[in-house]
Amino acid sequence: MNLNTFNYKKNNFTIYIVNYKKKIFYNQNYNSLLLILKFNKIYIEYQCCSGYCGTCRIQLLQGEICYLQQKPIASMHNKNDIFPCFCQPKGNIIISI
Repeated sequence: MNLNTFNYKKNNFTIYIVNYKKKIFYNQNYNSLLLILKFNKIYIEYQCCSGYCGTCRIQLLQGEICYLQQKPIASMHNKNDIFPCFCQPKGNIIISI
């Protein structure tokens, strides 16, 4: 899957979830990646919703995200770990849950 193959309108983006083989669409009005996933009936475990616990940790395979405030405090096991409770996609992304 390549980010350039996604079709989107202005301010609308795509999230491709590799292990679900599912593409979901969103616009920048959502507060977090977790809310986008929940809205699209993709449920992951979470607890703190502020980047402290790391329960919601998933892998960002391609694309960019930004954190809503500061970087999360929970430890990252590898450089591709992201915390959907606490971040927003900056465009099209590919993730693994």
